[in-house]
Amino acid sequence: MLKKSPLKIVRLVSLLVAVVGAFIAIPEAAVVMAILGLALGIMSDMADSSNRTYLLVFAVALASVSGAADDIPMIGDSIRAIMGNMSTIVNAMALGIIIMALKDRVMG
Repeated sequence: MLKKSPLKIVRLVSLLVAVVGAFIAIPEAAVVMAILGLALGIMSDMADSSNRTYLLVFAVALASVSGAADDIPMIGDSIRAIMGNMSTIVNAMALGIIIMALKDRVMG
């Protein structure tokens, strides 16, 4: 049996919430996604500044393009909803990474 790290489990749950939340109403979905994203950001190993930069650029880009699929017939709305949910999670993850970077700077 494959051993799953807590970080991998949170990643999988985040992806599941983003996809399922696009099709089914999840109570307090935004709060759940924000908590999952913050947990991912805090748990992630972002000691390398290029990894942090990549994630921060990815968060901005995902937020910018999440609605780009709206015009695709039949699946555009679903893609937009999934990407919007992922954007919420990734933005919260970026916040968690920024908080940890600030903590590291303050603590030494």
